[in-house]
Amino acid sequence: MSQLISNLTEEKETLFIPLYGKAIDYRSKKSILNDSMANEVIERIDADLSKHNRIGGRVVAVRAKQYDEWAKDFFAQNKNAVAVHLGCGLDARITRIQPPPSINWFDVDFQEVISLRKVFFGETDAYKMIASSITAKDWLDTIPSDRPALIIAEGVFEYLSKEEVRTLLYRLTDYFSHGQIAFDVMNSSSNDLREEKLKETTGATIRWTVDDLSEVDEINPKLKRIETVPLFKSVFIKRLPFSYRFIFGLLALFPKFKNGMQLLRYDF
Repeated sequence: MSQLISNLTEEKETLFIPLYGKAIDYRSKKSILNDSMANEVIERIDADLSKHNRIGGRVVAVRAKQYDEWAKDFFAQNKNAVAVHLGCGLDARITRIQPPPSINWFDVDFQEVISLRKVFFGETDAYKMIASSITAKDWLDTIPSDRPALIIAEGVFEYLSKEEVRTLLYRLTDYFSHGQIAFDVMNSSSNDLREEKLKETTGATIRWTVDDLSEVDEINPKLKRIETVPLFKSVFIKRLPFSYRFIFGLLALFPKFKNGMQLLRYDF
């Protein structure tokens, strides 16, 4: 396993940021996600991953919880949907929400990530892993295109250029007949706060920041924004300890930090 871990560099290594945060959340008295799989993976990995806690912390559990709830909502209305998790890393969303067996789920990430993921997760008839960069052209070919699609990109698009995001979104909306896509964007002020730590711990760099959501809304005319959740204003923030809530409450007083990261849901 150590060789598989050493293969993860730059943006690939960032998968440990949300993973570690979810494990810390699981060990807390009042867990938001109750993600036992994240904790199990951390315990089985023979490496010190504590450095990643300086970037993510338990706030990643707040973000993940919002995506989990959006997924549950979509599946409740679309029993025969396909789910596509872009840049899945070692996230255990499928085990957290346990979608009905009629849902076909596809987790997509780099070959190096999927190789490590297969140590902890097994495929089934309804669950498949696709080893590919999400910007590659052919990975979509194995996914049914004639069913409602839920696409989740959690903490992913900031590592792509705006043009790469545009191309990918067009590819998705051209391939699937209809569905929803959920992803997050980070503004330049938030990036300034974490850029140095991110480079120090993983070597990754943020390539796309968004200071005006109209920039996202105009990127693909097929996408219609139906929900916006500033991370610091999420209802799930209330489940964090007082120290977290106090800090986030202070940051939310400043416009440039209040919308540091926003979670977006679009229909298409």
